[in-house]
Amino acid sequence: MLWEKIQSVIDFRRIQLIGSGDFIVKPGWVYGPIRHRYRQIVYFPNGTETRYVCSTRSIVLSKPSIIITPPGEEHAYEFDSKQAVRHLFVTFSWGQESGGEELPEPGEQSVHLQSVEETFVPFLIKQILYLSNKKTHLWEEQCKILLASALTELEGLKGASPSKLALHSDTKIALPILQALDYIDRHLAEPISIEKLAQEAGWSHQHFTRKFAQYMGVSPQKAIIQRRIERACQLLLQEKGTISEIAFSVGFQNVHYFYRTFMNVKGITASRYREKYSAPHLKHLFPVKDLETSYPLNHRFIYV
Repeated sequence: MLWEKIQSVIDFRRIQLIGSGDFIVKPGWVYGPIRHRYRQIVYFPNGTETRYVCSTRSIVLSKPSIIITPPGEEHAYEFDSKQAVRHLFVTFSWGQESGGEELPEPGEQSVHLQSVEETFVPFLIKQILYLSNKKTHLWEEQCKILLASALTELEGLKGASPSKLALHSDTKIALPILQALDYIDRHLAEPISIEKLAQEAGWSHQHFTRKFAQYMGVSPQKAIIQRRIERACQLLLQEKGTISEIAFSVGFQNVHYFYRTFMNVKGITASRYREKYSAPHLKHLFPVKDLETSYPLNHRFIYV
């Protein structure tokens, strides 16, 4: 039944993205038992002694693996007791599965796949996280297409004709803007000038400002502020520093300006955000220092 449903997601418009992330957890942590309201695909890029446990089986993920869990199935992850474990995930639903107050009754079994590093699926999942972080034009639609492609490849469909709904991407515009976004993310704690961003893109100041606004839907200056606030949100939940320390660490030179900006962007104060969204599981995340990715690690992207 699960594979039949996977075939149906070729129509990416039926997909609803719920959340995603790339986490590294401390050795020995146990997540669950838990029942999710939605579907989830979880990718483990390295073989470890991590064990996936559900009602029908217990599997050691000794090779790079993907686990696909259906709604309502009770399961748990017993992470390797000797080493930190990285896993990437996308939570989603399709059709009429979302909504309702009660958890759905389990009707399908989870799927375990090994040796997935030889497929395009790891790249597709990472690209979903990359787009979720960059939030470029039509990024949600692109993420849905990528997820549908990943599930389709896992199911083994061959020879499907290219979708007429595939998005057209002008790389002459997209790549310079993505380079500018990468520069912003690498230098959030420093003063960032629009002139410097234009240089990174290889454009004049005026041309860059116009193209950036067309592609992103906001001005470069507003994008810088938004990305600083998003980084501050991550640090508020994962770091113990004061709000003032976090404000300075993401490039705000005036704490009062940070307070006002945070309130304007998020609709609540920074202290209230920390209080409301802090979760016990975040303390199990392993500190990341030297692993290079094109999106923040240990950060959950939320779509709804």
